[in-house]
Amino acid sequence: MDDARSQLIDNVRIAISEQNNEQDVLKAAVGLIDQFSEDFDWTGFYLLKDKILEVGPYVGPETPHTRIELGKGICGAAATEKKAIIVDNVQADSRFLACSLTTKSEIVVPLMDGDKVIGEIDIDSNQPSFFKEVDRLMLEAIANVIVNRLRELT
Repeated sequence: MDDARSQLIDNVRIAISEQNNEQDVLKAAVGLIDQFSEDFDWTGFYLLKDKILEVGPYVGPETPHTRIELGKGICGAAATEKKAIIVDNVQADSRFLACSLTTKSEIVVPLMDGDKVIGEIDIDSNQPSFFKEVDRLMLEAIANVIVNRLRELT
């Protein structure tokens, strides 16, 4: 992993260590993640509550998808499959729930507490084929840092 991605992981770890509740942890993390690339056009969290993904803190335009059922959309698929999903061309993916007509690619990384999904990081880009394997690895590391901090708060 390159220095910039490693630095972001460290910055998130430091920023969230100073937060004392779930919302503040997620707000601190999402702000840093979004600043990583000017081509992140929507960066946010969905939290799993009663088998529904509910939008959490995010940076970007308002989303019509504030609640997503498991198995629906790319977010619902990632939570159901318990694994990250990268979509190079959202228009070609029948699971895509359009939030913005300008979105071209998406990455969704579950927040895993053991084998249980507690939420996910969702990022859209207006650039096609924007997200790479190194982005998945970075976001999985960040997800792990977030889950560990949330565990400390409970």
